[in-house]
Amino acid sequence: LEDEHWCEDEDFHIHYARKNISFQTICDEFTQLIPIIIEGQNETDETECEQWPCNNIYTRCDGLWNCPHGEDEVGCDLSSTLNCFSDHHKSVSLHTNELICLPIKQTNDGKIDCLGATDEPTLCQEKYQVEFVRNFYCINSSHQSCIDAQYLCNNIKFCDHGDDEKFCVKNRTNTFTYSSICLSLYSSIRSDVEQFLCYETKEKIKQQIKYFSLDEMSKSVEDQSKDIIKLRFSSSFHIEMSDQHKIRCHRGFDLRIWLNNEKNLTTNTCLCPPSFYGDMCQYQNQRVSLTIKFRVLSDSWSTLFAIIISLIDDSEKRIIHSYEQFTYLSIRDCKIKFNIYLLYSTRPKNETKNYAIQIDIYEKSSLIYRGSLLFPIIFPFLPAHRLVYVVDIPRNNENIETCLNSQCIHGKCMTYSNNPKHNSFIVKCNQ
Repeated sequence: LEDEHWCEDEDFHIHYARKNISFQTICDEFTQLIPIIIEGQNETDETECEQWPCNNIYTRCDGLWNCPHGEDEVGCDLSSTLNCFSDHHKSVSLHTNELICLPIKQTNDGKIDCLGATDEPTLCQEKYQVEFVRNFYCINSSHQSCIDAQYLCNNIKFCDHGDDEKFCVKNRTNTFTYSSICLSLYSSIRSDVEQFLCYETKEKIKQQIKYFSLDEMSKSVEDQSKDIIKLRFSSSFHIEMSDQHKIRCHRGFDLRIWLNNEKNLTTNTCLCPPSFYGDMCQYQNQRVSLTIKFRVLSDSWSTLFAIIISLIDDSEKRIIHSYEQFTYLSIRDCKIKFNIYLLYSTRPKNETKNYAIQIDIYEKSSLIYRGSLLFPIIFPFLPAHRLVYVVDIPRNNENIETCLNSQCIHGKCMTYSNNPKHNSFIVKCNQ
């Protein structure tokens, strides 16, 4: 953790999480941020968390305990017939080897109450680790305290006192020798106890970067403008729609808009994808569908680029009809193919003009201009184009050729990096 420099053999996501505060992973019981001294105190992403809810849409049912007593994992296993109250954890008794409901107050208290110590997960989870493979705890074991789930019920005692075999079903008709019951091919013949322990002790990976999500949204959403109005949705937006609503918006989403809450007046509208328009998304837009993959030399793998992709015409003003802007980091995005829709500013497009794709590349932190590329669109009479490019980002010290026959009053006239001898040029104005 003390090394703040990224190495090529280090996972980029781990390095990023160590140096950047993430709203989605803050106060989740796993310290990721390198300690920062603020007013003489070591501060991380896990300090000052007293008022922060640990059970939220980013931690709920992710397989790891993000709350002190695992409240975020209560009720996540629906595979067994045993149902527990919301303040109890499902576990396996040390004495009967059967499923029981353990009060959450008895978890993470330093006392093992359950087989495999599923109530004390920190016993097999080292601090600052992101991958947890051995999650079954052998009680009073002299040589190996934590073992993999793949060693459970394989007719070999890995724990000194046979904790890993004592709960297993004996004399199965489907016999297997030296193979763990936790292998996927045996999932259909597991008992409820075996299914639970295989699930609880399987390999777990702490996700370093989490993105905004509504997948675990609560079952009710309150309209803040009217306290008395409540709209109810099913979990994860798995809404069963009638066939009529499914086909009304072609490749779009059918939305209901409240016009007047007091009179309960609503109307339906379609949220169309970029390639379609109309009140039912029934018309196709004239468009350019673009797929781009970028490449950069090794000296710029860790350089963050700002990239602007524009759809322009050949008029004197070089009108930009639409554009997309994003950042590119080679060590993060080198395998990504960027898919972009670019639309014309008028419907229909002016067929007397020629169009092209222009790509401008800058270094994000310093705003150093790396160059521009131009890709003319051939066959302009077609209503839609599907284009695929592999773009090499120009070198940092690459000389950008200026125009010989054109002069700019308050800027520079430069040629495009991918075709410097072409009669097209780009003008970069002074700030």
